[in-house]
Amino acid sequence: MEVIKPRKTKDIDKMAEKVFLKGIELIGGLKRLMEYRNLTWLPSLAEASYVVVLRNEAMKTYSEISKELGITEQTVKNIANADEKEVERYLEGDSEIKSHIAGGIAKLAYRELKREGLI
Repeated sequence: MEVIKPRKTKDIDKMAEKVFLKGIELIGGLKRLMEYRNLTWLPSLAEASYVVVLRNEAMKTYSEISKELGITEQTVKNIANADEKEVERYLEGDSEIKSHIAGGIAKLAYRELKREGLI
C-alpha cells in the first residue's frame, strides 16, 4: 500500500501560486478582472488558492488550515465547499450567486491544473 505524505511548505507555496494565476486566467485575465471592479478578489483568490491546495495536497483539516492562514474555520469551509458550477454561471454573467466566488474559481483552477498534470 502506498503511503501518501503531505507536501512540503515550499511545494505548497508554488502550487498555490499556480492555482492563483490559473484562476486569474479562468476569469479572463487581468483586464477582465479589472472589469469586475472588485479589487478584493485578488487577496480572496490568493487565500482560496492556499485553502484548496492545503486541503487537497497537504491533506489538512479545516481547523489546521484556519490556524495556518489566520482565517476563520467557517471561511475555510465556505471556500472548500464553494459550488464550482454556480461560480462558472456567475462568470458567464449570471449575477445570482450564493457560493464563495474566489473559492469556486480556485477549485476550478486547481481541478484544471490537476487534469493537465501541472500539480
